[in-house]
Amino acid sequence: MTSSPLTPAQVAQLGDATGRIAAYAARSLVQDFPHLDLERLVEAFTRPIAVEGTARLYLAALDQGATPADAAGKAGTALIKAWATARQAAIDAAEAARTA
Repeated sequence: MTSSPLTPAQVAQLGDATGRIAAYAARSLVQDFPHLDLERLVEAFTRPIAVEGTARLYLAALDQGATPADAAGKAGTALIKAWATARQAAIDAAEAARTA
């Protein structure tokens, strides 16, 4: 990944891209799992750590030659997988505590 600082225009583009990735990922999950709360998903996907990870993955995919759409898809998929892994870990921990 390039280490040169982003211009203000690039920062704005990156912010727009990561926001769209979060929104599309959240909407995609709600379409497939309507019991999920869209606002809570958007909140989770726009927390600083999620935004930083999404932006990092998006930029890395661009640096590897992906189109912006493909880079967004890769970052969005990673975001959903990270959320699902964290959610499952929380469910498993709550179940372990309940049965202990």
